[in-house]
Amino acid sequence: MRKSFVSLIANDRYQVGCTGQTVYVRDAAGSELAKFKDMTYAYYPALHPNGEIAAVYSNNGIMAIYSLSELRLIKKFRVSAMNDTQTDVFPLFTPDGKYLYQIEGRKGDCLNSRLSVYSTLDYQPVIRLFEQGSKLVLSRMEWDDKTNCLFLLGYFRKEEYNEQFIAKLIDYSLQDVRCLDNHHVYDFYLSYMDLKQTGFTSHSYEWSSFTTMPRVKADLERHLGHPVDMGPFNREYNLEDLKEMNLSLAQLWEETGEK
Repeated sequence: MRKSFVSLIANDRYQVGCTGQTVYVRDAAGSELAKFKDMTYAYYPALHPNGEIAAVYSNNGIMAIYSLSELRLIKKFRVSAMNDTQTDVFPLFTPDGKYLYQIEGRKGDCLNSRLSVYSTLDYQPVIRLFEQGSKLVLSRMEWDDKTNCLFLLGYFRKEEYNEQFIAKLIDYSLQDVRCLDNHHVYDFYLSYMDLKQTGFTSHSYEWSSFTTMPRVKADLERHLGHPVDMGPFNREYNLEDLKEMNLSLAQLWEETGEK
């Protein structure tokens, strides 16, 4: 029986697939090499630039590090201050492989978040950012190879509304912050990044906003009796459409600055 992976990512030597209860390691041709049942709700993998290491994050705030060449668990540790984060955030290795970034739940309010940086020598924290201060929620992150810069998507929580933004992380601080005027743009990129980082699997697409938004749009229009502007969700997208779009957070930052 064919496995239904929530996420399936690959390099030229290995594939790492997650079903939630099991992490599968396969060779480049798709033959199974190993499977691990070290965590529950484990959906979010990332590959080290050297191709030999995978990090997998679980919704219950646990990170596992696996050696793909030795087919073993290297380390498992708690990264979130919350037991049930539901943040659906993917870990991210830096291009030089020296650090692992993770957006984590923060104590006191499950919506507030921090950004932790771990050394890949021992996976001990080097620094934790945004633990104090404003009500900041970081949603997704992506490294841009062209600019060698980390881009962050998120929002500031305010009493009447949330202020969505796209920004760069420079010298461990948010810089060049650009607000997103249309919340549908934020929602679109949030959904797109989820698909991109899961490897555009059919399972993740079926549970994404790209399948629910057409129904939401139709219901609103039927209720209001006139067309509704859903921004990027005004049209329907199949999985192949989304794969071919090849969007990035760096691109969103550039387009926001053109306004």
